[in-house]
Amino acid sequence: MEKTDRAGRAGCSCRTSCPEQCPGERPCTAFASFFIFEKRFENGAPIPWVTGVADPTGSIALTNDEQIDLLPGYYYVSYSVATVLEEAGYLQVTPFVNGTPYLFYGAYFKESAGSSSATGANTFILHLSAPASLRLTCNSSVANRAGAATLSVLKLAPAAL
Repeated sequence: MEKTDRAGRAGCSCRTSCPEQCPGERPCTAFASFFIFEKRFENGAPIPWVTGVADPTGSIALTNDEQIDLLPGYYYVSYSVATVLEEAGYLQVTPFVNGTPYLFYGAYFKESAGSSSATGANTFILHLSAPASLRLTCNSSVANRAGAATLSVLKLAPAAL
C-alpha cells in the first residue's frame, strides 16, 4: 500500500506538514506579533507586551508580559517604539537575547525640547542554535508618556534544505 500524507499526496510518509516536512516541501513557517499602547516606559525596564497574533506552531511564544521565547532557527525581527518625552532627553531601545544586550540592533533618538515625540525602530535577523528568550528594554534620561510599541517576529526557512 502506498503511503500518503495528510493532503493525500502519494509517496510520502509524512503525517503532518509541520514541523516535519516531506521531501521537496517548503518548510513550516511561524509568525507572531506583539504590541503595547498608551504605556509609560520605565527607565531600564523591559517593554511589556500584549499578543496581537499568536504563533500556532509554538516556535514564538510570549511567556510573560516581557519575554518572548524562541525555538532554534532563523528569525526576522522588526520593532518600533514611540513615546512622548516630558523634557529634552533621549530614548534608547535595546534588544536582549538570553540576557545579553544586542546594542548593534538597538535604536536611539534624542530630542532637544520637552513634550516631543521620540521614536526608534530596527529590523534584524537572528540565528539561534538553541532555545532563547527575547526582550526589548527602554532607557531614557527623562520621563515619558503615552508610549506605543510593536514587535513582529517571523521564523524563516533556510534557503537550502
